[in-house]
Amino acid sequence: MDLEAPVDAWYVYAAVALVAATLVGLVAAVPTTPPPDAERAAGAVEGVTASEYPASASYDHDADVVTIDRRTITMENAGGRSHAAFAYGVVVPVSGEERLENLTHGASFEEEYATELADGDEHAVAAFERELAEAFEDNTGEELRADGELHARQLAVDTGADGLDPLEERLTVRVSDDWGPIVDELPDELWEPEPYVGELSVSYVGVGHRHVEIRMDGEYRLADLLPGIVPEEIAPDPEPLAETERLTATADGVGGTVVEPRSDGRIDHEIPGTDYRLESSQPPRDPIEFTVELTDPAGELPTERWEFELEHADGEHSWENEIDREVEFEGDVPAIELDERGYYRVTLVAV
Repeated sequence: MDLEAPVDAWYVYAAVALVAATLVGLVAAVPTTPPPDAERAAGAVEGVTASEYPASASYDHDADVVTIDRRTITMENAGGRSHAAFAYGVVVPVSGEERLENLTHGASFEEEYATELADGDEHAVAAFERELAEAFEDNTGEELRADGELHARQLAVDTGADGLDPLEERLTVRVSDDWGPIVDELPDELWEPEPYVGELSVSYVGVGHRHVEIRMDGEYRLADLLPGIVPEEIAPDPEPLAETERLTATADGVGGTVVEPRSDGRIDHEIPGTDYRLESSQPPRDPIEFTVELTDPAGELPTERWEFELEHADGEHSWENEIDREVEFEGDVPAIELDERGYYRVTLVAV
């Protein structure tokens, strides 16, 4: 009896083994996890964005990566990729912006921006707008790692919820020294001239980099002050006082300068028959008219003007000013809507 298998049986065996191996490979290649449902995620977001009032929603998902690109959402996991579009509105994906993420999960605007709300030099809504712009720029169209739950929240933030304190500035012009002759060998009983302004100190405290221009107008005149032993005809003619000084405040808003009005005309006279000599410039006569102009080199603050008169006896004059500051909100970020009441409306999404 011949027990050997026919030669054809080996071919049959090999074919069966090959088919079995192929089937095993196909089964192994079939995904065990379905792709995420982007349509349901888009629906959850849409319901929030389209609401007439602030609203929120969440959606559990199994995506590993989520991409939000203005009006579309793409979700991907080991099972594949799905894609959907929003029928309404543009949203801001907030991954990486801690305060925006906290808002998306239910925190209040007042909690998250308490520091800015308490600081008169910071505007909370402006900070919020900056962070929205950064999140939109950094995350839109980018693959974001997902944590299994999508959160969407529509916020309405009053742009008038915060304000900036006014800027304060103060300028002081003070008589810091008296005018006097350069050489005066005359005894007091012959000549003791009245005091006039010889030096002025100007100080500014207020806004960083502020430009200050001080214009002085008046007259230098000596002739009618001379004692009788000095011939009047040798006195110089009166001169107009027209001088300008400038200063620029430091970054901390502090500046100062010293102004010494000096005439061109002078007298230098030895009195015949005496040991007396008189050398003098002409004093600036009271009053001196001042025009002060304060400008901002950046062009962001208004130009201020102060006019006053100063006499020696006044000692000093001070001027104080407050500059109101406002922040303009135009809603330049595509995902932000500025409504007619002045509220920012925006939908935040954390994946």
